[in-house]
Amino acid sequence: MRTNPKSPFSHLHHLAGLVLVIALLLESALYFSNLVPRQESLIPALGALLNSLASATLGAGTTFAAFASGALVVAFILLPIQHFYRARETLLLRERERLAADNAKLARQAASDGLLGIANRREFDRVLKLEWRRAARERQPLSLLMIDIDCFKRFNDSYGHQEGDACLRGVAEVLQAAAARPGDLVARYGGEEMAVLMPHTDLEGASRLAERIHTLLAERRLSFPDSPVANHVTVSIGVAAMLPVRNANRAALIRQADEGLYIAKENGRNRTAIVPHLRLISTSDSESRATGHVQGA
Repeated sequence: MRTNPKSPFSHLHHLAGLVLVIALLLESALYFSNLVPRQESLIPALGALLNSLASATLGAGTTFAAFASGALVVAFILLPIQHFYRARETLLLRERERLAADNAKLARQAASDGLLGIANRREFDRVLKLEWRRAARERQPLSLLMIDIDCFKRFNDSYGHQEGDACLRGVAEVLQAAAARPGDLVARYGGEEMAVLMPHTDLEGASRLAERIHTLLAERRLSFPDSPVANHVTVSIGVAAMLPVRNANRAALIRQADEGLYIAKENGRNRTAIVPHLRLISTSDSESRATGHVQGA
């Protein structure tokens, strides 16, 4: 079979095509690598085409890259920071609540008598000051009961200090049961002497409360066989009530109730004595009488 001999130029068109493809690839690579300026593109038409394609491709790529970068920042940086601060905030809130509870507990401890669980003298003075101002502002009466356990020194000498503490606690519980209104304050005034402060209470209401204390204490029957008054623990009570005014001294209310307590003890103990509304006693007289009823206890 006879064949025609190949011309030496028969593969030139294939070589030319290959060279063109290589040139296009090189142009594209150099263009996207910014190694060939637009005005120096090897093939101007190809440069223009690549420029348009690159603008669209790079615009979409930039948008996608920005979105992906934002998602990564949120996922790996912002969210952990947010979780950290939320946990920190929760921890701080719990710590604040714990500190508030501790402060409230310390305030209650500072305001209460450690043995009896009722208000101490400091708290009594604070509340009396507040209630005196409120009563003067509202023109309402303020009453006070001064209460002393009869012959308490003899009780301690006969049964010991532990039984004496138990006696004090028993009397304090009776006072709290009798003065059950939210605004009433039962306090340890000093030693075996206690006080009940009653806002918005006149002399008649205070006298009824004093009688209730005697009744409840008789029902409680805290044993005291060596008492010269009764075979159980008893108390003497002085009652006073005033209509406070701004310029008056609140110590006058204490002096009146203390005078009533002195009278109750002088008249035989285990009773209540009431002092008239406006009768005041001098400081020296109050001190001498306070000394007298302590010695007679």
